[in-house]
Amino acid sequence: MKYCLTTCILLFFACQLFTCTYHKGEIEPVLDCTPKITTVSFAADINPILTANCATSGCHSGSTPEGNLNLESAIAYSALQKKGSGYIDTINPQSSVLYSSLVSISDPMPPNGQLSPCDLRRIETWMKQGAKNN
Repeated sequence: MKYCLTTCILLFFACQLFTCTYHKGEIEPVLDCTPKITTVSFAADINPILTANCATSGCHSGSTPEGNLNLESAIAYSALQKKGSGYIDTINPQSSVLYSSLVSISDPMPPNGQLSPCDLRRIETWMKQGAKNN
């Protein structure tokens, strides 16, 4: 009887272990972004995010911008496209320097608070769409 009870308990816990799995990257949370994110424009969607959150005094603006990356409205696109910088990766946006910096746990950008999930999705979508200057 004791053997049967022990076996049942072990079997129960084994079943619990095998039913709990982690599906990394397979299930994306549903975001309720308004307006719905479809085609992303640098001028209309990305530049305003960068201007409001990054090109602020003492950060990515002025004559000596942080990290030597000036994100002021007039020059942000060309600064992000700097050859060899890795700021933008149109094949794997989450590996880009820009996206990685925005979601970093240890050194998040902007330092005053993370961008909204919808703004992050817009930036990622823009890169997936070829990071065009449109």
